[in-house]
Amino acid sequence: MKLDKRDLRILTLLILIAVVFTGLFYYDLNKKIDIGDREVIGTIHFKNNIVQRKLEDQVVWERLENNSPLTNKDTIRSEAFSDALIRLNDGTEINIDENSMFNLDLTGEKPSLEFSQGSLQVKKGSSKESNIVIKSQGSEIDVTSGDVKIEKAGQKDLSLFVEKGSSKLKHNGKEIDVESGRKAELVEGSEVTVKKIPVRLVSPVSQKLFLIEGNDANVGFEWKLDPGFSESLVEVSRSPQFKLPLIESKVSSNKFAASLKEGTYYWRVKTKDPKTSKWESSDTGKFFVAKDEPLRLDSPSNASEYRFVTNPPLVGFSWTKLNTARSYKFEISDSSQFSNILKSLETEATTISLDDLKEGTYHWRVTAHSSFPGSPDKKTSPHSLIIKKDDSYPAPTIIRPSNGSEISLDEIQKGQAIMIWEGNAELVKYKLEISKDIKFSSTNLSKETASNFFQPNWKEFSPGTYYTRVKGFASDGKEGTSSPVSKFSIVEKKTPEEEPKKEEKADKPKPPPLELISPVNNVVQMKGKNSLDFTWKAGPGSDKYEFVLYQIEGPRRTAIYRAQTKSLNLSIRDLTILDEGTFSWELLEHRDGNPTQSRKGNFIIALDQLKTLRPNDIEFISPKRLYKEGKHK
Repeated sequence: MKLDKRDLRILTLLILIAVVFTGLFYYDLNKKIDIGDREVIGTIHFKNNIVQRKLEDQVVWERLENNSPLTNKDTIRSEAFSDALIRLNDGTEINIDENSMFNLDLTGEKPSLEFSQGSLQVKKGSSKESNIVIKSQGSEIDVTSGDVKIEKAGQKDLSLFVEKGSSKLKHNGKEIDVESGRKAELVEGSEVTVKKIPVRLVSPVSQKLFLIEGNDANVGFEWKLDPGFSESLVEVSRSPQFKLPLIESKVSSNKFAASLKEGTYYWRVKTKDPKTSKWESSDTGKFFVAKDEPLRLDSPSNASEYRFVTNPPLVGFSWTKLNTARSYKFEISDSSQFSNILKSLETEATTISLDDLKEGTYHWRVTAHSSFPGSPDKKTSPHSLIIKKDDSYPAPTIIRPSNGSEISLDEIQKGQAIMIWEGNAELVKYKLEISKDIKFSSTNLSKETASNFFQPNWKEFSPGTYYTRVKGFASDGKEGTSSPVSKFSIVEKKTPEEEPKKEEKADKPKPPPLELISPVNNVVQMKGKNSLDFTWKAGPGSDKYEFVLYQIEGPRRTAIYRAQTKSLNLSIRDLTILDEGTFSWELLEHRDGNPTQSRKGNFIIALDQLKTLRPNDIEFISPKRLYKEGKHK
């Protein structure tokens, strides 16, 4: 059947509408919700798996990360095998377990938490202002001076355990005091029952973190029984409802030990009442087992040197992120013993920039504050950096094309023939010259630019040998030293490089080549984009690919993103980790459980071609192997 022009126009319009609305749906699904000027009332300090929040005037659920701010009247929910530790500004801590949901409303004289489902623990803050009321299905729990745990299993069933202090429960017009070590149960159609729990959990304390040494963590359990009770049944599970218990062990003492792998665990102890022969259960304890993550200083590298002429340089400090840290303390001193602290800053980020460091030698370190009670803080060994004042601006260094290199017509056609040089942050513009004469008596190109990269119109250049140089200028018009002259050639096809022959075992054939497709040696315009996309080619049989993205700042190379994938592409949608400048990405292929080959690509991110990039943003490094951290599974 042949469509006429009218049908074609209608079909084209329908396709266009479908594409536009698909794009809008994708954008709405993945966009970060702006909290605007809403009042921030707390922070998520630790999160496992998927925890989401919905703002008061929104219908879309947003996934939360560690250190995400919470605003008043947020609704928080956790999915299966998820949990979170929330700390409000008044010091109140809320530990939310899996499949739980609540709404926070801290307005008025009685701040409240509307509890819908699941289980959570509330620890009252030390300040006088911290006083929260938990509401659920018409009942109110006034957390006056206690630490409480509540669980909502049915539509109206609610259980309350007071771990420390006391609490008031209001139900059906009655007010009931619940003291420490007692449990109140609200069952649909019945009155509230309060009973004393004959077994009290001692260790591990709630929310304790155990770090893995080797393959597992050794966890010791201890509890106390009321007089007359002797038999104990220890239960450990990954679920707060103990649907799939990992450990069920009868013990005659009040201690027990187990080796556990990484994860979130719940435990309780049951004891048999000698009078009724019924098993009575303790409250539920919760603890975490996690890998011992190292805290490292990433940038600047130890003994880095910064030079300036007029204005002190902007120095960016960065360190590794710990999932178990709630905040970091950054310290810098002019003493290796830190006897004289020049700056001490508390932050939840993993980067800090300073632009007021004068000439001299400095030492810096970072301390990570743990989110978990009883877990010690981690402190790095210090790094040093040197800041020197020069009398003149250093000559720019031409990075691409390197001296004696070739530019092929294929590279020109693909837009990969970019001229890049390293300059100085105090230089505001550069003059680039290209000539066929080494003495530059005449030039084929003379271009002034505020950037430290430029892509000439290579169609105006015929194949042959050329010379290039770059000179910088300061804001006061002072002229810097010209770079050494660099030689390059434009050729139809590059001269193949001879590779040394390697003996290959017959039983281990060479894997198919790994090829990076995009982005490679080009400028990526991020204006209007909501993701940074990477693609590559590889032969069949790969187990997985390890991906690392680095930001290049002068002599520093900082890893800002790591991931593993089995696909031939990867997208970064969290654009907050990106900035304008130079980046490199490395890909390591695994076959048969072992790393086989790696490739590296370099590119520049820009919001606008005319936007100035810092001259010290450029450094291209090409190692033959990818540096790997830790063990590969």
